[in-house]
Amino acid sequence: MQSPNNYSVNLLQVMEKTGYPIVQKNGQRIFGPPPDWVGPPPPRGCEVFVGKLPRDVFEDELVPIFSKVGKIYELRLMMDFSGSNRGYAFVTYATRAEAVAAIKKLANYEIRPRRHIGVVESVDNCRLYIGNIPKDATKEEVFKELSNRVPGMVRVIMYKNCFNRNQNRGYAFVEFVSHRAAAMARRVLVPGCVRIWNRDIMVDWAEPEPEVEDEEMSRVKVLYARNLKIRTAPDTIKAAIEAAIDKKIEKVKKICDYAFIHFYERNDAVEAFKKLRNVIIDGSHVEIKWAKPVDSDLYRIQKLRRGNAKFNTNLNLSQTLLLYKQHLEKNEYASCPKDEGIGSSYAPDCCSPVQCTPCMQEDFMTAPANLESTCSRYMWARPTYKFHSYFDANGKENYVCALELPHVGGPLFHPPRSLGPLYSVPCLTLQQARAYAAAIALQSFKQLGVDLLQVTDNRVYRPILQSLPQTYIGPWDCSLPPYYPTLPPPPIPVTVPATW
Repeated sequence: MQSPNNYSVNLLQVMEKTGYPIVQKNGQRIFGPPPDWVGPPPPRGCEVFVGKLPRDVFEDELVPIFSKVGKIYELRLMMDFSGSNRGYAFVTYATRAEAVAAIKKLANYEIRPRRHIGVVESVDNCRLYIGNIPKDATKEEVFKELSNRVPGMVRVIMYKNCFNRNQNRGYAFVEFVSHRAAAMARRVLVPGCVRIWNRDIMVDWAEPEPEVEDEEMSRVKVLYARNLKIRTAPDTIKAAIEAAIDKKIEKVKKICDYAFIHFYERNDAVEAFKKLRNVIIDGSHVEIKWAKPVDSDLYRIQKLRRGNAKFNTNLNLSQTLLLYKQHLEKNEYASCPKDEGIGSSYAPDCCSPVQCTPCMQEDFMTAPANLESTCSRYMWARPTYKFHSYFDANGKENYVCALELPHVGGPLFHPPRSLGPLYSVPCLTLQQARAYAAAIALQSFKQLGVDLLQVTDNRVYRPILQSLPQTYIGPWDCSLPPYYPTLPPPPIPVTVPATW
């Protein structure tokens, strides 16, 4: 441990040798920027996060190590009131290439005997996810309503419903001028404290888009197209693009309302990207972007939902790196199909459209995908579906789905708890029963703080049939006749917990 005198002398020597200023502000000590710097600060992607620092390591040791890789624009060391560092820092380089080199060369660097530091890319997230917005709201209306409450908004990103193009998907992404502005907006819009459109909205950080080096992007031969109609076939997309550039393309892989377009040559992809701006395919205005290649190993791990090694905010740096290493050693992602890349910040899974009964709302069939997305975003346990089947008086087979959420935490419940079972109405197919049950769960999420187990126990539901002589039991054992709530559910008194 350095003595206070030596500590101060070392800092003065660093300032004299480099010419950089050192200023302490808001719990962090800032080294930089360079005295000869001209122009705006370095762009996004030039900052790295440094973790697992010994508490008695300061600028006199860090600056020589990180300056070997490239020119340091700024080093921010997080400090506590005792004068020790808080175990992590941020280093901003002059260029993105130098930041990438620092990650490759200094990750797991032994800064002290048997003390290795972690160096990863720093994600400067300026985008928030806003959920539970009215599905008939336009982009302009959302921007106006939110900008009246929070400053620093740049734009609103909204996508149309896969099955009803006159509605949005019930969520939007909002970009801000800086990470700080986004963080302040997240505090202001905390669920339970602010009601917009006469409802509680859901607010969280949006998953950041992966940063890809310019050199790697220059080799990409795949375009990403979104806002396609569900009915649009891959052959229709392929024919429209080949007609626009008068050249053959390799293949089109369509998933729900978006697609990846593979070209034989990079020049063909560049030509298509220039000519297909605001193109109309099958009556829909299609958005074209470059598909971003990702770390295939890491992305397959995320899709398996065995632990988000890249964006898991519940893990510290050492736990995250250890999780990633364990997944790679066990080869748990080997059976997953390869992915073309990421075309946007959010490309949710979407169930295929199925034949609905006339009384069903069109967007009910997207409920399972929306429920899965919500559970994934807030790191809740995935829902479980169990089915009961019986024959009615006319001899038709009917299905009832019981949905359970084994672990639901913040922002709904503190501490976490289980919800369910929630029953669907009798349906002609398993897909419809599953969609109804998921829709009931999504409606329940809007009632923040409702004790759903107590509601399920106390409410009286009519039985499907008084006697079921021809009933057979599905994957789960039903000791009582199945019951279901009438859709939409009647108003429920909401009691907000004291901890909310």
